Formats: sequence, C-alpha cells, structure tokens
Amino acid sequence: MMNVLTTEAREKLSWINEPHNWSYTDQGGLIVEAQADSDFFQDPAGKHIRATAPFLSMSVAGDFDMTTQLKVEMKHQYDSGCLMVMLDERNWCKLCFEYDGKAATIVSVVTRDGSSDDCNSLEVPVSDPYLRIRKVEGCLSFFYSPDGEEWKLIRYFGMPMDGELRAGVVAQSPTGTGCTCHFLSVSMTQPDLTARF
Repeated sequence: MMNVLTTEAREKLSWINEPHNWSYTDQGGLIVEAQADSDFFQDPAGKHIRATAPFLSMSVAGDFDMTTQLKVEMKHQYDSGCLMVMLDERNWCKLCFEYDGKAATIVSVVTRDGSSDDCNSLEVPVSDPYLRIRKVEGCLSFFYSPDGEEWKLIRYFGMPMDGELRAGVVAQSPTGTGCTCHFLSVSMTQPDLTARF
C-alpha cells in the first residue's frame, strides 16, 4: 500500500486549480479549502459547465484501488470532498461525500464526452466515511464504507481509458461560499482481482 500523502509520495502529486489555502497535516492527511463556485460538472443540458474545483492528483497506470477517509465541513448544498479519476477534461468520474441540502450523502458522477451522469445514492450516518475507486482494465467500481471494514458497492461501469490517467482528491463548493475538506488519509494499492466487487 502506498500512502499518497507521505513526504516521498508528494513529489508525484500536482494540482489542477490549486486552491489559495491548503496544507498537509502532521498525521499524513491533507486539508483543502475550496473556493465558491468550485466544481467539476458537465451539465447534459448545457446550463452548468464547470472545471474549477481543486484537484490534487498523480499519474497512474494499470489497475488500482484508491481509498480515502475524509471529513467535510458541510454548510451549503453540494459541498463535498471526492475521489476522482480523469482521462481528460471531457472524460472523468468522481465519487463524493456530499451535502444534499438536508443530509450527508454518497454521490457519483460519470462524465463521458463532455456530458455528466449524476447519481445520488444513500445517506451517510458517520462524519468520517471511507470512499474507494477501483479500476480493473476498462471497468471502474465505486465503493463506500462507514468504518473501512464493510464496503458497499455504489456504482460499477465501463469507461474507455486509453492513455494517461490522473487519480486523486477533489474539494468543491458549487453553490456555496466555500468548503473545507480534510482528507485524513489517501492510499493507492493493487486491487484484489479475486473479488469482482
């Protein structure tokens, strides 16, 4: 397992939309303050097209599991912290711990050829859940866990991913005045190929 946020691994990380305020923690975590109007979303109706959220990522090749535990200071609808995998600006996917205006939820977005498919899944009863994205060949699986032990499959889909991929974390506040996300840990491992989901 590689802790993506260790001093040695940080050299592989780079920002898209670097935020004004962010820092690594002494405990091996990351705090990101997303600004207002920050999001990655390609509205299929063409009304809301944004690629403005801070995205800290690394280049990845082959199959992988990327896992994070996070906390989000949820004040405004759609404030969230996410894991994201990106092929290019028109093809990417993200798994989010997001405030729907009433409760913390798991939300997934899959964007193909510049059009996003947004899906709200379930409410989250804990303040510091785990998220995982698994890539095996041309398929991706999204998982959620309240405790890092028992995992629930949220979404399973195919996506063309020829070329260099970027994988990492996103903080966003699409409709609010800003949002602080604390990624307690971020790790990259080889997936367990004996378990399809």
